[in-house]
Amino acid sequence: MNRGTIAVTGGSGKAGRALVGDLVDHGYEVRNVDVAPPIGESPAPFLKTDLTDLGQTFEALHGTDAVVHLAAIPGPGITTPEVTFRVNMASTFNVFTAASSLGLERIVWASSETTLGLPFERHPPRYVPVDEEHPLVRGDGTPLQRLRFSNVMEPHDYARFAEWHRRPR
Repeated sequence: MNRGTIAVTGGSGKAGRALVGDLVDHGYEVRNVDVAPPIGESPAPFLKTDLTDLGQTFEALHGTDAVVHLAAIPGPGITTPEVTFRVNMASTFNVFTAASSLGLERIVWASSETTLGLPFERHPPRYVPVDEEHPLVRGDGTPLQRLRFSNVMEPHDYARFAEWHRRPR
């Protein structure tokens, strides 16, 4: 019984191999989408794909119902920080773009604590769970300021405030 077709990006990796097998065992047709071939026997077909290439990403996800996006350079030291950032950001952008454009029913996306700099930093976090109020984990001590703009307006836009005040809903 085919319950649907799921693309697993990073299906040759540690989590991906386990997920591919489990999905196949539960009746899904699975497509292992990765740059690296699977280690040993795989219960699902392998499609070598560079997810930093939008065209290849579209081809890999075409004909699937959902995607589980696990593909990424998993941590520091494998390549340069710049390459890690470029590959991980571009591949995630391309997977979301292709999945949305192709009308996939679902996107499941995984990330890890390495996004926050854990566990590779010299100092442990001050508290857990780490939230948005937590001081930076990674950094060189350079002060940073965050700006989050909302509804940037010019003087002529302020006339709308009177109307908004009369009808707040």
